[in-house]
Amino acid sequence: MRKTFLMMFVLALLPGYVAAGEGGTAKIITQNSLASQCIASVVIDEIDGKLSNVTRQGFDLEAGKHTMNGRAILNVGNCPALRGRNSYVVPDLEADFEAGKTYYVGLDHSSKNKEEWHLVIWKTEP
Repeated sequence: MRKTFLMMFVLALLPGYVAAGEGGTAKIITQNSLASQCIASVVIDEIDGKLSNVTRQGFDLEAGKHTMNGRAILNVGNCPALRGRNSYVVPDLEADFEAGKTYYVGLDHSSKNKEEWHLVIWKTEP
């Protein structure tokens, strides 16, 4: 399946796409490591302030605005990372998810400066 990258944004800055009351679910894929691009997979620990019980590979999420946090699993072989660490805590970030769409979420850790690391999200179309 050919993936078309429609957008790539810092998750915290993603503009709203879902009208209130639209309903349905979005597919969230979190185990999408793009090691050559320094995009690490993430594990979602909390959604909307509540402990999540979602699978590490991905999950369905009700469409609308949600806040998530968790941990990134860093590939320290290809990209800059903190020495001796392969896990990074991801702070709360908020995004709107459109029903019927698939979103990939990962941590861009391409910079040697940890303060420049950020979550990225992209949506694919079939």
